[in-house]
Amino acid sequence: MFDKVIKLVAETQTTNKYGDTITTQTVRKVFAEEKSISQSEFYQAQTAGLKPEIKFVIADFLDYQGEAILRYTPYGGVEEDYGIIRTYRDGIRLEIVCRRGIDK
Repeated sequence: MFDKVIKLVAETQTTNKYGDTITTQTVRKVFAEEKSISQSEFYQAQTAGLKPEIKFVIADFLDYQGEAILRYTPYGGVEEDYGIIRTYRDGIRLEIVCRRGIDK
């Protein structure tokens, strides 16, 4: 059931006429299904130095355009940014595995 709203965030960097780097974010909302990270997936990722915390499935892989940041607000919570660790296409659906926080 695709009952969660996630935001996929793409960042582009440009340089202004003074040489300053300007980062612009483009945010798109997509409906998704929240899933748990399995125990085996968690431990396999740990051996590679990754820490997956949350997984989402979106209905159509075409809704994902290579974004590196996912923004999500749990019920009654505060909006948080997640770094996208990996994606996995299963037919037309796309699984997105994330970790809390993003690298700057």
